[in-house]
Amino acid sequence: MQKICRQCSAPFEITDDDLQFYDRVSPVFAGKKETIPPPTLCPECRLQRRLTHRNERNLHRRKDDATGGTIIAGHPEGVPFPVYNPAYWWGDQWDPLPYGRTVDLHRSFLEQFQELRTVVPRIAFQQEKNENSDYTNNVSNLKDCYLLFSADFNRNCSYGTWVEHCTDCTENTQIVRCEHAHECLFCSEMYGTTLAMLSSRCHSSAFLFDCRGCSDCLLCWNLREKRHCIRNVQYSEEEYRKQRAEIDLSSSQTYGQLRSEFLEHVRNDAIHPPVWKHGTVLDSTGDLLSNTALCRNCYETVDAKDCMNVFGAFQVRDIRDSCYVNGELAYEECECFPTPTHSAFNVNTYSGSNLYYCDLCMNNCQDCFGCIGLKHARYCILNKQYTEEEYNTLLPQIIDRMTLDGEWGEFLPERYSFVSYNQSQASDHFPLTEEEVQKRGWSWREEKDEMPKVTKVIPAAKLPDRTSDIPDDILNWAITCETTGRPFRVIKQELDFYRTMQLPIPRLHPDERHKQRMALRNPRHLWNRQCQKCGADIQTTYAPERPEIVYCEKCYLASVY
Repeated sequence: MQKICRQCSAPFEITDDDLQFYDRVSPVFAGKKETIPPPTLCPECRLQRRLTHRNERNLHRRKDDATGGTIIAGHPEGVPFPVYNPAYWWGDQWDPLPYGRTVDLHRSFLEQFQELRTVVPRIAFQQEKNENSDYTNNVSNLKDCYLLFSADFNRNCSYGTWVEHCTDCTENTQIVRCEHAHECLFCSEMYGTTLAMLSSRCHSSAFLFDCRGCSDCLLCWNLREKRHCIRNVQYSEEEYRKQRAEIDLSSSQTYGQLRSEFLEHVRNDAIHPPVWKHGTVLDSTGDLLSNTALCRNCYETVDAKDCMNVFGAFQVRDIRDSCYVNGELAYEECECFPTPTHSAFNVNTYSGSNLYYCDLCMNNCQDCFGCIGLKHARYCILNKQYTEEEYNTLLPQIIDRMTLDGEWGEFLPERYSFVSYNQSQASDHFPLTEEEVQKRGWSWREEKDEMPKVTKVIPAAKLPDRTSDIPDDILNWAITCETTGRPFRVIKQELDFYRTMQLPIPRLHPDERHKQRMALRNPRHLWNRQCQKCGADIQTTYAPERPEIVYCEKCYLASVY
């Protein structure tokens, strides 16, 4: 079945296998199955819609509506719902059921759900088992960490997303088991390394792309088990040390020049596989896959089977059109760890089964529809408690109304997101201008930074070039970003890291640094292209017009090993 996306007009296909999946995940009430219809958006527009509801990196200082104190939260002042500190939200001092309301079958159900979402209290942020790591979100088991997001089991790390089991790292995205890593992207087991991409088991190096088991290397790509290399040229240890000593990476000017040169090598000289895989990948398409089987159009996915259109997932089975999930048999889910089983259209909902259109429902809720903030609940609709018989009788009537309104089978619309588009994760993968966002009727939040209370404000361009010339007093300064003009500060933990690593102090606001790292990622889209060595047809995340040298997997492996 060929369909046309109602948002971008791109064609997409619905197969018999898709229809069978929609049938498996469809709910049953009083013995009658309420079949989920095929989607009306293409896979990319579905992903964009889900990601508009996810705030990964933005924290705000605001009032705690539970205690009246000041807290750090993922929701700014001005949102319609109360925001509670985590201890209070998880506690027994409040109950979400009194917010429940009776369904009006003569009105849009999703409108009624949205009205409920505007009054039920929400948790300020998601943290668990942390120590001295207040300025973080979607994290657990952190110690002495700062501005870390979607991260676990880290110590003394800052400014990063998807950082796992790392120590003394800063400015990284999606790294695992690293120490003293800086500006690394999709890396594992790196030590004492700066600006590495898609590399592993390397140490004492800088500017690496697709390197494995290398040490003491600079400006290198596609190397395996090498040492003492510069620009892919092998040197003796003595000659390497001599040349390396002449390069001062603590100089902002030198670092910037080498960074630009490195990215030119990546674009023009490095050999790229069509997609990046690790471990066993059987009959799967997508990118950044590890140990997957029978997965289609999946990205950044680990240990998966029989999945499609999945992004940022691990240990998943029979899941489709979902992001940041783990679990099985679910459809159109966002930020659900673990995702409820046999469920669909949920956001920020952890564990349970038979949940549909639920938000922030926790602790194994079951058989709930259109609810928010519930724990250990069952047979609830719009936070109102029903008997099993009442629940099964009312739901078919609700779905009939949703079908009439074109709501049944669709995720929450972008306009219902409480996250402004430019602060949602959708902006990382689908960047839009303020004008484009407003034209679509979505929200935009103007970035307004309060000038910190400091002894001095200095433009980034006027900072000393070398880190050795940066005084301790910089901790009391505000620096204005050389790209955006936004003010930011350097914390002691960060200053110590740059001095230890002999790297330059940042000249860009943290949001701009994150934006630069995001620009190094490939789109989550597959194009048809030919191998530049043998001419074989391939599918790749490198668009045909891009300059990178892209080989089929066979030619790539023959070239780098």
